[in-house]
Amino acid sequence: MASISSENADGLVMGYPGLGQRMGRIPEQVILRRFSALGAEDLLYQQAELVSLENELHAIQRADSEHSGESVDWTRLRHSSSNRGSEQWELLLKIRAKLKEYNSALLLQSKITGLPKPDIQDLTAVQNFLWSPNMGLAGLIGADATVWGSILNPASYSVDLFSLVATPTLSNEDMVSNFIGKAIVHLFNWSLHVLDRPGDLLSLPNIDSILLRFTFLITNVVASLLPVAAISILYSAQSTRARLAIIAGVNFVVALSLTTFTTAKRADVFAVVAAFSAIQAVFIGSNSGSGCS
Repeated sequence: MASISSENADGLVMGYPGLGQRMGRIPEQVILRRFSALGAEDLLYQQAELVSLENELHAIQRADSEHSGESVDWTRLRHSSSNRGSEQWELLLKIRAKLKEYNSALLLQSKITGLPKPDIQDLTAVQNFLWSPNMGLAGLIGADATVWGSILNPASYSVDLFSLVATPTLSNEDMVSNFIGKAIVHLFNWSLHVLDRPGDLLSLPNIDSILLRFTFLITNVVASLLPVAAISILYSAQSTRARLAIIAGVNFVVALSLTTFTTAKRADVFAVVAAFSAIQAVFIGSNSGSGCS
């Protein structure tokens, strides 16, 4: 127990204070459970209660309709002196309160369900932190210790986790950004391990944004070089048949680049490739009278 109550490098008590400090400093790593099953179960109980009250109300209304006009006159219902009228009004007020509670829970559950899933790299960073010297190499020891999984069993985290803050992450970007970002993170963390230094790259605030800018720079370079390279290759080709083959090859490279370097949809890929083909065809046409066979 002494290791749990001791202070970490930031002067905070290890455990929830240290984990809370970490999550507060890196908002995208505020990863919590949404308790989907419990929320759904609670809604089912409230629904069942409302169904029971609804049936009870309808039974009273049918009985009252035979002896009074309370079903067509709100004032008579509100100020009824009969036992059934008073019972019906009290039941209506009870249903109103329960219905308000049910609708509030329904809307809240809908919003919680729509919260984004955590980025796997952020979840891994939380797992690493829980088993780091900052947490006494033991993490949490209560019933919630397995919520985020562990470095020994990374896939054992709860299935209903969500990220409180939706921020741009590498896992949500294109394949190249995701691959390069993960490679940089693994290389950096491996270097720290070799040097026997504590910490991890994802413990730095806004590191995802920094890595995304780097991969965005690479994407811009590729996008700038592709058209120039295509025109240069076409210009060096002497025959129309060779140029058509080059166009086919360049179109494949463009489609592959759009798929890997961007998050373009299929329709966008087709549109860009078709437009690029048209540009290359215009280039061939403008040079067809220059002696090319």
